[in-house]
Amino acid sequence: MGLDRRTFLQQAGLALFTWGATETGISSLVKNNNRLAALVTNYQQTLAQPTNRKLALLVGINRYPHSEHLDGCLTDIELQRELLIHRFGFNPQDIVTLSDRQATRENIETTFLEHLGEQAKADDVVVFHFSGYGGQIKMPLSVDGGTEKNLSNPDTFQLVNSLVPVDEVLSSKNNSIANRILQETLLVLAQSLSTTKCTFVLDTSFNTTPRAKHGSFKIRSSTEIADNPSTQELVFLEQLHTNLAVKGLKPSKRFLSLPGVVLSAASKNQIAVERHWSGFSAGLFTYALTQHLWQITPSSKIQVALARTAETLEQIMGRQQQPTLNSPDKSTIAYYLSTSDAPNATGIVSKVNNNGIEVKLLGLPANILDCYGVNSCLSLVSSNNFSHSPQLQIKSKEGLVGKTKLLQPENMNQLQVGQLVRETVRMLERDLGLSIALDADLERIERVDATSALANIAAVNSAVRSAGQNADCVLGKVYRNNIIKAKTSNLDTEQQTFSYGLYTAGGVLIRKTSGADEEAVKIAIVRLEPQFNNLLAAKWLKLTNNEFSSGLKVDATLSAGLDNHSITLQKATFLSEIKQPSAKKLAFSKNGYNLDPTNAVPILTKGSEITLSLNNTGDRQLYALVLGIDSNSTVFALYTPAKSETAETEAQLENIAIAPQTELVIPHAENSWKWKVSDSLGVNTLYVVLSVKPFEKTLHTLATQQNLKLDQEQILNLVNPQVTIEKMMQDLHSASSVANKLLPNNDVYALDINSWATLSFVYEVVNS
Repeated sequence: MGLDRRTFLQQAGLALFTWGATETGISSLVKNNNRLAALVTNYQQTLAQPTNRKLALLVGINRYPHSEHLDGCLTDIELQRELLIHRFGFNPQDIVTLSDRQATRENIETTFLEHLGEQAKADDVVVFHFSGYGGQIKMPLSVDGGTEKNLSNPDTFQLVNSLVPVDEVLSSKNNSIANRILQETLLVLAQSLSTTKCTFVLDTSFNTTPRAKHGSFKIRSSTEIADNPSTQELVFLEQLHTNLAVKGLKPSKRFLSLPGVVLSAASKNQIAVERHWSGFSAGLFTYALTQHLWQITPSSKIQVALARTAETLEQIMGRQQQPTLNSPDKSTIAYYLSTSDAPNATGIVSKVNNNGIEVKLLGLPANILDCYGVNSCLSLVSSNNFSHSPQLQIKSKEGLVGKTKLLQPENMNQLQVGQLVRETVRMLERDLGLSIALDADLERIERVDATSALANIAAVNSAVRSAGQNADCVLGKVYRNNIIKAKTSNLDTEQQTFSYGLYTAGGVLIRKTSGADEEAVKIAIVRLEPQFNNLLAAKWLKLTNNEFSSGLKVDATLSAGLDNHSITLQKATFLSEIKQPSAKKLAFSKNGYNLDPTNAVPILTKGSEITLSLNNTGDRQLYALVLGIDSNSTVFALYTPAKSETAETEAQLENIAIAPQTELVIPHAENSWKWKVSDSLGVNTLYVVLSVKPFEKTLHTLATQQNLKLDQEQILNLVNPQVTIEKMMQDLHSASSVANKLLPNNDVYALDINSWATLSFVYEVVNS
């Protein structure tokens, strides 16, 4: 009797069917005379046929001999490689990586021609990824023969973008020659390909403007404009033009003319950065992009993944780094995914031996991975019935890798390198606090005083030097230029003063955190204690995000409108009836709405009305909390007063309940109150936290708010946000009811993915 496709996949193990079975897995089947061995081999050979191949060239450079070293570029290409193999069906043999000393200009260009250009046929899929420095170079304009090119005269050259290889400089007797890959070269190489199914990912930037003073991230662009492109590069480019001309083609210098999609880490005149987390560094763009693509479904448009990536970046970088999509076809499927078998996954089994089982947690958001607690649990993705899948428990973690213990040792024979895993229980240490970076601008005595004062702030766990270390926010100086009238004359003079304030990790000043001029740093830290509490509450809220792994079936739709113009955003859990949230539907208006949904987070006009729809498509009643963080880091919450026939001695609030197969709209159409976008200009985040049990402790705490009104539903700013979020975590922990044998102690929150879901909406508020 033959095997149907589902049974075949289940029995063989998904490790062998991420579009490229491992040699180890096949050998094991053959050794055990498994009757699936021949099927596996045939399946692999079919996928590796020369037609419809998937080819990739990944370039990452950390060690530049003539520039400051970068830290995250090799991690980027590891993230990309694992993504392509385990989520997009690439055969490992069809992926070439060039790192550090291998990534010379000639090697990159030659490998592009040989691996991609000569092998890719029509309808094949091609991916090119570059992580490293970018920069600008003076490209001489055409001049009359015999006329010396004067590179100090802007009339004789134009500035062009370039990718910086490891051999970025060629020495000559008179000056240095920039041995870089011109942007035009990359464009012509792309147009030389025989396929139009191409994705180019550029985690670099070309901005040469002076760096911002605040923030601790390394920037992937050269600060100096280079002179003189190398003769070898110009000759290579000319040869490419000749080759295209022979084919009757005329190259274009516009990204939109490329065959396929270009995903850039930053827009024009912006910066691309890399960030250090616990145990590893990576490009902020690459990590966010690959993490969101881990959760992609077959019908997902690339612009949806990029929009999610933009949300992640703008919360940290503001408008300093906004990723862009260049494509003539905005409906392109992400990386041209064609398989219908894309199970939800958090990572892969990366090593199985006598010393234990290692997993790479590639699908977790970086902020969650950074705080992911020991004893968190994962299940092997072997079927849709995750409750009976073999379970792994994390015993230690370093960077992207977790060392795990199999909770059912009798299932050891089911483990294979490359097998997918998904999150089942998330554990977070209860004493998790803020890490505050002290800006390099602070004097030594200021850092000493700040460290001493921060030790007395309950919300803060540690203070670190900002350079190269991970932190939740940065304490630094806020400079002002004041006009001072001289006492001895009527002349005004300009004098620079400063106060202290808080910046995001990316160096964006958090609104309303700067104080008075000449304020002592210890006084500033005491003044900022409410902001620290708000930031800690925001950190915890973000750590509950799990739309990618939640076992609940729920989706949420946020609508906002003003003057007959509206915007609709949608988020859904992976198991929701809506498999992929729709792209943003933005109105073309003149009052500040974003006209291009692919380049930035959605924009809402302050004062416009909001409607939130919660749709429970599962079979259990759910309870909801609606909370948010505005651009001032203020935490706000929605509450509903309980109806009572008698006077209560204390305020009572009602749980927001959503019955199975039911949609709940907030506010109800018959309600008189209107929910409006706040006046807090900048990036805001709205969270919908859902649980299978009521939020009893959370609502009791909310009911103690002094500014509570009991006549109707209301949005209010929390004066004790850290206490409210602590109670919310306790409610989620209780609802999860994780077995005691899995808990190391009582100092953790253990959250079962089948008991809660957190969906979030990131948007920017602007004036009308």
